Amino acid sequence: MLILYALIVYLLGGILFALLFVTRLIHKVDEGSIGAPWSFRLIIFPGCVILWPLLLVKYLTTIKTKA
Repeated sequence: MLILYALIVYLLGGILFALLFVTRLIHKVDEGSIGAPWSFRLIIFPGCVILWPLLLVKYLTTIKTKA
């Protein structure tokens, strides 16, 4: 049961991060996504949910290098 709870927490965190990432943060990581249609954002959403820790690290390192 503990593994199931951990997976649920991971996916819920991923969904919250992915919503924030595809709506507000993606253009800071990838400038090519500026002006991208919602269909693109919908396509990358599942990948953002699964890979959210890597994208978070990428975002944080991008912010530090640009500052």
